[in-house]
Amino acid sequence: MGIIQKQAVKNTILSYIGLVLGYINIIILFPLYFSLEQFGLIQLIQSISVVYAQFSAFGLVNIIIRYFPFFKTEDRKHQGFVSWVTLIMFAGFFLITLIYIVFKPLIIDAYIEKSRIFIEYYYVLIPLSLFTLIFNVFESFVRSIHKTVFAAFLKDVMFRLLTTAGIFLVFFKIITFPQFVIYYVLSNAFIAILLISQIIYSKQFRFIIDYNSIKFKKVGEILKYGMFTLLAGSSYFFAQNIDKIMLGSMVGIEIVGIYSVFLYIGTVVIFPARSMYRITVPIVADCWKNNDIEQIRNIYRRTSLLLMIFGSIIYIGIFINKDNISYFLKPEYRANFIFYYFLGLSFLIDMTGGMNSDIINTSPKYKFDALFNLIYMVLCVILAYIFIKIFGGLGAAIAIALSMFVFNFIKWAFLFRSYGLQPFNRKNLSVILISLITLIIGLYIPLINNIYADILVRSSVVAVIYFGLVILLKVSDDITEKYHKYKNKLLLRGS
Repeated sequence: MGIIQKQAVKNTILSYIGLVLGYINIIILFPLYFSLEQFGLIQLIQSISVVYAQFSAFGLVNIIIRYFPFFKTEDRKHQGFVSWVTLIMFAGFFLITLIYIVFKPLIIDAYIEKSRIFIEYYYVLIPLSLFTLIFNVFESFVRSIHKTVFAAFLKDVMFRLLTTAGIFLVFFKIITFPQFVIYYVLSNAFIAILLISQIIYSKQFRFIIDYNSIKFKKVGEILKYGMFTLLAGSSYFFAQNIDKIMLGSMVGIEIVGIYSVFLYIGTVVIFPARSMYRITVPIVADCWKNNDIEQIRNIYRRTSLLLMIFGSIIYIGIFINKDNISYFLKPEYRANFIFYYFLGLSFLIDMTGGMNSDIINTSPKYKFDALFNLIYMVLCVILAYIFIKIFGGLGAAIAIALSMFVFNFIKWAFLFRSYGLQPFNRKNLSVILISLITLIIGLYIPLINNIYADILVRSSVVAVIYFGLVILLKVSDDITEKYHKYKNKLLLRGS
């Protein structure tokens, strides 16, 4: 197994560990030991800091990945590339911070009525966003030298463990909530410093601030690409966080905490896609290089169907265990479980769309990806504003589901019209039918008094029926092939 493949396996393991830790923090510990207002504030500043850092980066994250090989030199100075990136990073941060300070009266006016606590921590966002920005930019440098495992450990595991520790420090009254906010910022600083330490320790970069050594022959091309990726990336990240940002302003910071719990539960639906995309995206990029449209069509169809199958069973599994999951939640969270139905559905829609974004992004018409992300962002803002006004927190969930459907429909239509690519056939209808049958059965299974026994029995029965029908009806060749492979192995061992 090659270095990149080994790192991909390790990164996947770390991602799953991070998912479990995130579940413990977001679903259990924060709601248990923090007030709705406190939890909502943490989620709000985290969402705003992501957008803040994304705009501050000016597309540097993608610039480093794409252009570092052109600047790489044996003397490790890399033609001043590191210095140039550092300058742009801090200049971008200074500009966005200036805007953030200048527009403070307008921002305060938007939040003071519904989320007054946010105003008290207004300036906390500046250092939090800075450390988020530094981590994101320097993570791209370690990716460019194929040393990604430590960065994944810091982001997915270390930071979440630090957060867990901070929650318990509050619970045992060792620190107060205002001190926890500072602790949260310092935790981001800590992982950023450790990442920079890894870069220094790797001895593959020399941090020499010598801007005279910068080679400007590619600067025009780089800046153009940076502005393009800024538009594409920032639009998408903004769309992904606008629901919580608008809820804090329009409904109140308490609903942000409740919404965040069900948003995180919903992300479990899309988790299988992350591992699959790590494997398939490089293959698709290579297919475009060889103009192998037929292979792209095959990958598009197979991945879409597989992700729809696995996404649907996860969505159903959470749906039918509503009462069991609610048992671990406070009443105010329990009463809003309906948020999951729409948020989970939005992720399921995105999974069913398959690799449409990655296929567009690696194609000769990659610039359209920025346009579609911009449309997605505008749609999220408009629909969120309309539906939050009517339904409050539920409106945000409905808006995200509708936006995700339109977003994926546009990309599907574009690929179909441009390249004749589309992933759907009668097998997708079979998955929908199987899912509905399984969901109904799961909902009518009699309740067992022991919650853990109920989870086990209910989930097992539904999984057996679901995959039994998938295999019986031969919905997926990949799943059917795996089933017969392992079945034959077991028969051979038995004989």
